[in-house]
Amino acid sequence: RVKVGTPFSYVLDNAGGLKENTKKLIMGGPMMGMAQYDLDTPVVKGTSGLLALTEEECIDYEEMPCVKCGKCVDACPMGLMPLFLSSYSKQEDFANLNKYSIMDCIECGCCSFVCPANRPLVQTNKLAKVALRDARAADKEKEGQK
Repeated sequence: RVKVGTPFSYVLDNAGGLKENTKKLIMGGPMMGMAQYDLDTPVVKGTSGLLALTEEECIDYEEMPCVKCGKCVDACPMGLMPLFLSSYSKQEDFANLNKYSIMDCIECGCCSFVCPANRPLVQTNKLAKVALRDARAADKEKEGQK
């Protein structure tokens, strides 16, 4: 247990330090965790753990085009269609992102885990949700200026 605000570097040093061949640091678990790019990142209320992965533990997969197999749809616990959400996200098609309920995505990572094309579906969904929130905020700001 550490206090909120404690830098990851301090936590890791007190846990024995990082191995020299550490390639990736993840805050949270292997499925829903988020990669961290700075050891000065502070512990937050939702920090459940840190995973320090070595080169051997990280497998870099090449992303390939979607093969429309539907495995991501079957794996989604919310009943969403990640293959469409990913496509609409890349096109910044906010109408269809709303239509296919992007905000209902719980970012569990199941879709990315089962994808045979190694597509980063959950990351794409996270970015789409941020872009959609920003677009909604901009629309509200425009309405307020009228």
